[in-house]
Amino acid sequence: MSQFAHDSDALAEKRQRFEEAGKFPVRKVALIGVAVAVLLFGGFYGYVRWQESRQVGGVVVMPDVRYPAAQVEMVTLDSATQTADGIAIPLADLEKDYIVGFTYARTNPMPEGYQLAAGGNVLPLMAYIAPTGRLVVATSFCEPCRSTTFHFEDKQLVCDVCFTRWDLSTLIGIGGGCFDYPPEEVAAEVRGDRVFVPQADLEAWVPRAYQDASAVDPTMSTLPPAGQ
Repeated sequence: MSQFAHDSDALAEKRQRFEEAGKFPVRKVALIGVAVAVLLFGGFYGYVRWQESRQVGGVVVMPDVRYPAAQVEMVTLDSATQTADGIAIPLADLEKDYIVGFTYARTNPMPEGYQLAAGGNVLPLMAYIAPTGRLVVATSFCEPCRSTTFHFEDKQLVCDVCFTRWDLSTLIGIGGGCFDYPPEEVAAEVRGDRVFVPQADLEAWVPRAYQDASAVDPTMSTLPPAGQ
């Protein structure tokens, strides 16, 4: 091969590399786009699953939840029936009012200070329908401020005394002075036309404020003063 032909081939090869370098890398960009989409989808899916894992409640009792107003007040029931096995309320009352309150009479004694705050050896309870339609049964006692009543406002659970707010679907604190003391969920189930709450969780429950105070001074038998 002559020198001229060699130089021509080299020049053609350089021109080809130059032209290829100037081309838009469609395939490479497409592969990167697919990889980014997969990562975004995986992250979103993981976040959704994480959110679902934090949701409170059990069986879905109302598939299509539409609260009647922005603010829904708790209705205190006098239709609760207590037996040696637990306590039950009519499901129809809950479906009508969305959030109801009732009281369980304890056998296992509460701390003395708690009984003074709660009005006896009793455990105030609430049952409500979460935005997910799930049945939620929880303690109805805001321990630091000692309120026993709550209401809904903009899909948040709000204490009637201190106005601390928790997310209805997770009971995670949103804001307020009693942020770290959300109502504690207890086991519940639907039996026919009634919501039944077994006695095990109700008899075992101990106020967290009492636990915190006892950790500091094991001799304490009362809740700390309100507001602390």
